[in-house]
Amino acid sequence: MRVTEISTSNWRNLERQKVLPGAQLNIFCGDNAQGKTNLVESVCLCCIGKSPRTEKDRELICWGKDRAFVRVRYVCRFGEGEIAVTLNAGGKKQITVNAVPISKMGELMGYLNCIYFSPEEIRIISQSPQERRRFLDVDLCQTDKNYFYSLSRFNKALQQRNNLLKKAASLEEAKETVFVWDEQLAEEGARIIVKRRAFCDKLKVFAKQTHAALTDNKEQLELNYVTQVEGEGFSELSANYRNALSRNLEKDFALHYTSTGCQRDDVALKLGDVDVRTFGSQGQLRTTALSLKLAELKIFKNLIGEYPVLILDDVLSELDPARQKRLLNFDSELQILLTAATEVSKDLAGNHCKYFTIKNGVCIENK
Repeated sequence: MRVTEISTSNWRNLERQKVLPGAQLNIFCGDNAQGKTNLVESVCLCCIGKSPRTEKDRELICWGKDRAFVRVRYVCRFGEGEIAVTLNAGGKKQITVNAVPISKMGELMGYLNCIYFSPEEIRIISQSPQERRRFLDVDLCQTDKNYFYSLSRFNKALQQRNNLLKKAASLEEAKETVFVWDEQLAEEGARIIVKRRAFCDKLKVFAKQTHAALTDNKEQLELNYVTQVEGEGFSELSANYRNALSRNLEKDFALHYTSTGCQRDDVALKLGDVDVRTFGSQGQLRTTALSLKLAELKIFKNLIGEYPVLILDDVLSELDPARQKRLLNFDSELQILLTAATEVSKDLAGNHCKYFTIKNGVCIENK
C-alpha cells in the first residue's frame, strides 16, 4: 500500500497544493512550524477519519477560513483508491471514498491504512492504560470493521449505563433498567476482549523479536493483554462479564460509573523483571515504543497481506544511528513519509528516496 498523491486546501497552514510521494522513502524537511507535520497528518485524517493530534476538527481549518479540504490517492493490492475529507467550520465533516459519500465512520476503515509514529507516541508506554487501549483500538479498527462497530456500540452502552448510575435516585431504581445496558456491555465487551487478546498474541511475538534485534539480544520484551474479565471463549467471557457487572452494581452506584470491564484493561510490558511502563528509562521507553511500531507493521502485513503506510513525524532525533538505519531500511516494500528538521544523509536515506522542502505552508519537491 502506498500514497500516490496528497492534495490540500486551507488545511492548517498549508496552501492549495498537490504532493506526489514516491513509492519508498519520502523526506519532508523544513524548520519548525512550517507545515511538515500538517502534511503527513492529512494522511492520517483520510485513514481513520480524525487527526492523531487533536479531537477538534475546527483546529484543522486554516485560521480565518470556513472550510478545509484534503484528498489522498493511493494504490493497494486491490487497485487504486481515493479518499477525500471536507471540514466545515459550522458543520460536520464530509468524507467520500472513491467519490462516494459515506454516512458512517466505520465505512472508512480498511481502505487506506497507516501507522503514525512521533516522539509523543512514547506515551503509549509511559502514560495511562487508556493510551495503550487507544493503540490497540486504532490498529484493530483499521484491520477489522466489525471491531470498530463493536467498540462504538460498547462506548454508547457504557455512556448510557454511567448516566443511569448518576441519575438513579436509589440502587433499587437503577436495578430496574440497568440490565438492558449490562446485556449490551457483556456482549460487545466480550467481542472486544477476544479480538484485543488475539491481536496481542500476535503482537507479543513480533515485538519480542524486534526488541531483541534492536538491543542486540540484551533485552527481552514480554507483552501481555491484561483484562478484568477472564474466560476462554466468547460465551464464557460474556457470561463472566455479565456476572461481574451484576456483582459490582452496588459499588458502581456509589461511584456513579462502571468500574469493571474492558474500558479499564491494559497491556503489560516488561523487560525481564522490570515493568517498563513504570520503571523504564528514557532509552528503554523509546526502544520499546519503536519495537511496538515495527511489530505493528508485521502484523498488518500478516493480517491484510501488505504493509500500511508508515508515517514518521520527527522521530530520527530520538533514535541512535543504528536504530535510525533499521527503521528506514525496514523493507523495500514499505512506503515511509518522514518529517525532519534537518537533512537526512544519503547513507541513511538510500538511493530510492524523494526529498521535499516545506516552507511557510508550501511543499516543493527537490529535483
